[in-house]
Amino acid sequence: YGIGFAINLPDNWNGRFLFQGGGGLNGTIGEPVGSQVAGGRAAIQQGFAVVSNDTGHQAQGPFDSSFFDDQEATLNFYYKANPKVTEVAKLLVKDYYEQDIDYSYFVGCSTGGREGMLMTQRYPTYFDGVVSGAPAMRTSVSNIGIRWVGMQLNQAAPRDAQGLPVPGPLLDDDERRLVIDSLLARCDALDGAEDGLLFNPKACDFDPRQIACGIGTSTDNCLAPAKADAIHMAMQGPSDSRGFQIYPGFQYDPGMDDPGFIGGILNSTNNPPEGPGSTGVLEFDLDAAVLAATQPHLIMGETTSVMMSSFVDEGGKQIFYHGAADPWFSVNETIRYYEEMAAFNGGLETVKDWSRYFHVPGMGHCRGGEDTLDAFDMLTAIVDWVENDTPPEQIIATGASMPGVSRPLCPWPTYPHYDGSGDITAAENYSCQNP
Repeated sequence: YGIGFAINLPDNWNGRFLFQGGGGLNGTIGEPVGSQVAGGRAAIQQGFAVVSNDTGHQAQGPFDSSFFDDQEATLNFYYKANPKVTEVAKLLVKDYYEQDIDYSYFVGCSTGGREGMLMTQRYPTYFDGVVSGAPAMRTSVSNIGIRWVGMQLNQAAPRDAQGLPVPGPLLDDDERRLVIDSLLARCDALDGAEDGLLFNPKACDFDPRQIACGIGTSTDNCLAPAKADAIHMAMQGPSDSRGFQIYPGFQYDPGMDDPGFIGGILNSTNNPPEGPGSTGVLEFDLDAAVLAATQPHLIMGETTSVMMSSFVDEGGKQIFYHGAADPWFSVNETIRYYEEMAAFNGGLETVKDWSRYFHVPGMGHCRGGEDTLDAFDMLTAIVDWVENDTPPEQIIATGASMPGVSRPLCPWPTYPHYDGSGDITAAENYSCQNP
């Protein structure tokens, strides 16, 4: 095992250094261009020196976990590789251009989002600005969250001859449409605009049990009670028998029925990771106990620290973003962390001077969605904040799935509210308001 890395050094260097975060279980070296959340113009095109790495192993696929058999490879993946590469890459940049780096940035999503958090928490002097999207900050418990969803949906699934849940989505197309239409009817207008985007999730009180059929009711315009209960429980997130919340629940968002490689929760198969042989028995007390027993190993990769004083004292700035329809890592997990970090560091009013979270309705894991505004420029936002002391009061979002539509993304807990006049599709007619 060794740490492989690549660095691009442009002729039009602007004095800035960008670390490009990884994805999945890493194991490959992505071309270091810095295109993520860069507003359609990659960092390398803007003159950044960009580095990427494989975090210390070579994989056969994005989720090849065989490297965990090796201690050094495991340590490198969890936390040692990125600071090592940062140190070497900065020396190469300085040597190549024969001058010091002016500013250093880290941008990543998913595993890369976790890596960005890792740098602010454990290596607070390495980067001036960090952007973390949909961070995989507690994969030990997020995997339990995914399993919880499948197991709960299995409670209402049809059974085969052996009594096992039949593989496939729990809801048919009409049922999924009923759920989404009912969600929109109840919550779409809470941001002042009925446009299929739920920007005010704090005010949304949708519950699928509200559309459950009564005794003798036709099922054409209502949901079978068992299915409504299953969806409700799935979205609550896993708890043990004492009611202890192991992982936050998921948000109700129209993207929860999106198709695609990473489908929304309602469009996924109703079987947990162990496959269709599951009996549907819930063993989350045991899961939590196993997790606790293995925590000394897993703690290496967790990024749950809220102590950020050194990062703040060095002038560091941090941006989070997360898609509300993400079926892999709950957006509520990122909100939970952000609010806990804020409480520890003096409250939201204090923390917003150096860290902000931006909520993206309809977006799945890092990007994509049937109806979402998943194109935005977080790179310019973090640069302006670090170098010009201009905090991002809003970030304009557009998306290929919604041509001609734009919205401001607002710093949490504010949300974009339609001002009541002007083009409802234009960001200029929205202002950030408290829920």
